[in-house]
Amino acid sequence: MGRPVKGALSTFSAEIGERIKYLRGHNEGWGAISILVELQLEGYPPQDLPSADTIHRFLVEKGYIKYREPREPLPGKPRIKRSSYCHQKWEMDAKGTVAVKGVGFQALIDIKDDFSRKYCMAFPIEVANSNTQPSTRHYKWALRLAFIESGMPKNLQVDKDSVFIENSSKSPFPSKLHLWLLALGIDLHFIDKPPPDQNNIVERSHLTIFNQALKGICYPDWHALFDNINYRRKVLNENYPSRTFNKKAPLQVYPQAAHSKRPYAIRKEKQLLDMSKIYRFLGRGKWHRKVAQNKCVHLGGQRYYIRQAIPGNILTITFSSRTKQLIFYDVNELELIRMNIKGISKEALMEGTTRELTKIYEQIYQASNFSL
Repeated sequence: MGRPVKGALSTFSAEIGERIKYLRGHNEGWGAISILVELQLEGYPPQDLPSADTIHRFLVEKGYIKYREPREPLPGKPRIKRSSYCHQKWEMDAKGTVAVKGVGFQALIDIKDDFSRKYCMAFPIEVANSNTQPSTRHYKWALRLAFIESGMPKNLQVDKDSVFIENSSKSPFPSKLHLWLLALGIDLHFIDKPPPDQNNIVERSHLTIFNQALKGICYPDWHALFDNINYRRKVLNENYPSRTFNKKAPLQVYPQAAHSKRPYAIRKEKQLLDMSKIYRFLGRGKWHRKVAQNKCVHLGGQRYYIRQAIPGNILTITFSSRTKQLIFYDVNELELIRMNIKGISKEALMEGTTRELTKIYEQIYQASNFSL
């Protein structure tokens, strides 16, 4: 009877495929199990019939069943509920954009230590309007400035914003920001409940910094704004009485919070990036992507052309930490191809050379206008 060239039923006769299409076409409520039972009742020998899973994949291929992406959470360590020492976990979040007198719309990225309550950074981002949000580049610079001042933490906790995770996918690939943190030896954790249940420490800092340095104050330029925010952070950390610590400031209670003892320097960032940490992380992951009409799949912002793939099919993708390659599997879990992963290098993660990053750092503290 002939056999299909490719697809879920590639090892079965064309007659079986046509019969399955007929049964499903005339019985829209039937799933793979119902069709398999019907084929058995029609007298087809068991050895000539596909499994229910294979029939299901065939129905998905042919468009009878809407594709539902399997859920594959990112690999990683369990989220730390509460820290037990300084700089074990930082919380980071961006405050909603506010209009600041003299300098226009600002989106403030706040970073706070979970244990000591130290204000590690409050970085104002100049944006076009109230609907504009900070980008990956902005978050990296907020973190770099915090690292320079306080050292690097062990963990960072954030919400599920698209800058941190592919929140449109049930099998998200880590963002460039996530990979950058991994290479620096910092584990990224995502909250699974909205504030105030989680990330409440950094959420409260939004109002504190706003009242201390933004509310009702007019600034001649962005540099003056940033200078004052840094000064007010210093006061909050060293002098301001906190109700949490019986009217003592964070650094009065925990002087060891001044630095994590994990030093960072922009000129050494490239050496600090350990790519093996990324490869081990990706080696524990699994992703599912639909093949486009041009036989391409997209993963981590990169496009991969799979000549052997069938448009509309769902491919499963894993990563070999040994060969540094992505492995693409078809709906029958057969390996289609191995390809070198794209966009993963120290230069790509840094988004600039050491010289370029050093120049930006100098501009942040010297230029009157926002330099990012």
